[in-house]
Amino acid sequence: MDNKHGYSIRLMVKCAKLYYEENLSQAQISEILQISKSSISRILSAAKDEGIVRISIENPLKDEYIGLEKDLERKFGLIEVIIVNSSNDVAEVKHNLGKATADYLKRVIKDGQIIGVTMGTTLSEVPKFIRNDKRNKVTFIPMLGGIGETEIDIHSNQIALKMARKFNADFKLLHAPSIIDDLERKEIFIQDRNIQNFYELFKKIDIGVMGIGDPLLNTSTLLESGYYTINDIKLLEKEGAVADISLLFIDKDGNGDKFDFNKRVIGITLEEIKRIPLSIGIGGPIEKRDAILATLRGNYIKVLIVDYETSKSLLRD
Repeated sequence: MDNKHGYSIRLMVKCAKLYYEENLSQAQISEILQISKSSISRILSAAKDEGIVRISIENPLKDEYIGLEKDLERKFGLIEVIIVNSSNDVAEVKHNLGKATADYLKRVIKDGQIIGVTMGTTLSEVPKFIRNDKRNKVTFIPMLGGIGETEIDIHSNQIALKMARKFNADFKLLHAPSIIDDLERKEIFIQDRNIQNFYELFKKIDIGVMGIGDPLLNTSTLLESGYYTINDIKLLEKEGAVADISLLFIDKDGNGDKFDFNKRVIGITLEEIKRIPLSIGIGGPIEKRDAILATLRGNYIKVLIVDYETSKSLLRD
């Protein structure tokens, strides 16, 4: 029995069974049926048109997640939103965000790119989920210097180094503190040729991987760094700081001009962050909702990786 494609039903069924049920390649089927490989491809396509082959997609994700992602993309003009499961355990939320970020990076990185990373406990989760056997011709760099006395695993240098090793890629480290108290001393420090060369790399970042912090939630980390006092934290609160990206503070509208603390940071600037072609913001749990919203309002990120409960709250704003 022939059809509009000119192939017999028997041939289409035979070909489809070999391909879909016996998992033979088109080249193997070509040998068995003594038909060219290009013909096998056309026969399989014809089998779909005739309804002999029907492909269904079993979506293991919650449909609600897909809808929320699309709604957030439209609302905030984002390239992509990725939602992960929420939990009452903050460590589990960070674990989920880290895994999703690792999966996204494996999908999007391309040879020749420079990938900048910030700091924090959530970003320190990302390298744990990278499984890679091939050489990646990319370079990972930190987007700010080290942060004093806090645990080394959350430093941007350490995260850049671990990601580079997991991706079998290159890296460059910024041998500098993240903050210098005196602005005059900072200006002298950054005139160093090596620091100047590193600053040029900030302008060439293709992908930025950034944790979204809340200075009022991250008080212990800021205090442990030795760069901030409790009075500094109170001043930041009084001035309206609700979020920080790469230790750069912003208010609820995403503005950072009012914060003198930002001038002390050795690292990328807020304006340079906005110019990164693919900037990824990682935020959660729900307590960081206002910080994430400020980051979105300031247009600092183009991709958001967030947990479910926080995503619902962002959509209600």
